[in-house]
Amino acid sequence: MKTNWLRIACFTQVLLAVYFQLIQWVPLGKWNYQPGFDPLAIQAARGHLEVQDVVYVALFALPVLLFWLARRKRWTWMMWLCLIGYISWLVMQIQTWWIVYVFGASDRWMAIYQRVFGQSIKILPSFGRHLAPDGMHLVLQMLLALVVVSTFLGLLQGRRTPTREQ
Repeated sequence: MKTNWLRIACFTQVLLAVYFQLIQWVPLGKWNYQPGFDPLAIQAARGHLEVQDVVYVALFALPVLLFWLARRKRWTWMMWLCLIGYISWLVMQIQTWWIVYVFGASDRWMAIYQRVFGQSIKILPSFGRHLAPDGMHLVLQMLLALVVVSTFLGLLQGRRTPTREQ
């Protein structure tokens, strides 16, 4: 039995979209705690929810919807565009978190990290100037990596085999 990577890609994209919405909307204690950045549900309860915040967060659901539509319509070009978007997001995550974890953080980043992420849950250890991504971002990055790999494999698989119902 052959692995259907495009189906897996859709599933991982839905997981990523749901996780992203969850961490943006729902207060999860120290998992998504960032001083000055209340989850949208808290903002709504206080009457401070702004339309641009909702639109911004909703836009992160757009790639999975476009990918689903492209898969249904067999618009391979749009699936590749979605993949490029996910790769770009993953690259930004790597630049923000993993470069400083591997090579060490600047004084500026250390101050920001302490202020914004100092109370959040960490899975990996920090040591010296090597600051670990917080757990919330680590899970986000793992999901993004799964999306990129499964989508890429699915698109490659589609190029090698005759198109059948996938």
